[in-house]
Amino acid sequence: MIGSWLRFFPDLAQVGDSFWRETLSRIEQGRLSRGDYLYRDGERCRHFVLMVEGLIRVSRISDAGREIVLYRIESGESCLLTTAVLFSGGYYSTDAIAETDSLLVLLSVKDFERAFERSPGFRQFVCAQSGQRVCDLVMLLDRVAFGDVDTRLAHWLLAHDSDSNIAIEVSHSELAREVGTVREVVSRRLKLFERRGWVHLGRRQIQVADENGLMQFAPANGNGG
Repeated sequence: MIGSWLRFFPDLAQVGDSFWRETLSRIEQGRLSRGDYLYRDGERCRHFVLMVEGLIRVSRISDAGREIVLYRIESGESCLLTTAVLFSGGYYSTDAIAETDSLLVLLSVKDFERAFERSPGFRQFVCAQSGQRVCDLVMLLDRVAFGDVDTRLAHWLLAHDSDSNIAIEVSHSELAREVGTVREVVSRRLKLFERRGWVHLGRRQIQVADENGLMQFAPANGNGG
């Protein structure tokens, strides 16, 4: 098992100290089916999580029921908020749900704490992964705090557009969750984008027609203005 999942984490595969090698023998495997929760808001953290295969959405739901996606955990990644909760000893304030069938490896809280303290290579891996995630979250917060819905929509569409002229498959409800608003607002703004000739709308499909038009709301640095 170790040889099969470590190839997704080349930095960890190179850690050779005896304490980390011993810790590897106690790694557990976990599987989630699509729709299963990795954790829920208010739960305690029980494991350090490494994603081998699959995709998990980490999101926050407001008291009013509005959901915003903070990030996704993909193959070769750890979960930033899991790491933060392990360090703080608190509770999760987010939900993490599998968007596809997923395979994970899990390190107990005790083994995580010991490995972080005694294995320099493991500690460097955790810090590097967390640092990148923090940068991603700062950019998200910047867009949400300082950008309007048009900015967030345009940024998302440009980020998910392909060069092959293939439509983006997403519903208005799903897109609202991605940009932190409600479906009705997304539908109105997309209709405006369509009238301006920037997108073509279909059933669960959006095709970018004018990147330059969308870029008026989504400058290259990703800031919301």
